[in-house]
Order: sequence, then C-alpha cells, then structure tokens
Amino acid sequence: MPSPPGLPDFDLPMIFGDKMAGLGFQSGVFRLAFSANVADTAGQEQMVQSGYLILTPDCMIELRSQLDQMIGELERRGLMNLKPDKLDG
Repeated sequence: MPSPPGLPDFDLPMIFGDKMAGLGFQSGVFRLAFSANVADTAGQEQMVQSGYLILTPDCMIELRSQLDQMIGELERRGLMNLKPDKLDG
C-alpha cells in the first residue's frame, strides 16, 4: 500500500493509537506506548495495547518541533483550541 502524501514510501507496519498508554525514558531512548479502542464481534469495546514507538532524544526533539508546527496550523485554521476560554480559580 503506498504511503500517504508527504510521507516516505516505507513498507512497514503501522501502529494505531487512540490513547497514550505510557511514556518512559530508559537506556537513552524514549519509549511511547500506545493503546487502541477495538470492538469485538458482539460490539463490546475494550482498550488494547497497540504498539511502541522508540525514539532517540534527537528524534524526540524533532517530533516535538513538528507536532508544535502541526498544532499551530490547526489552531490557526480554527480546528483546535488549546487555550481555555476562562481560567478557574
């Protein structure tokens, strides 16, 4: 299956995540654990482990930078608002 536009054409398995299941730093690498919500044949949903993403510190910083850019663009387009309308307190 070809890669989506903007991504290199790698023939590698994909990991789907609905939720971050954990984040850790061990042996010099970041480990991001993901889980996904799946339904069985009866329609019952449950959260299951879906995979790990293991990144060097340099890759983690690059990922952070690119995520910040994407989130900024989503905010600019009005598709995401990370600033609360009012502060409690």
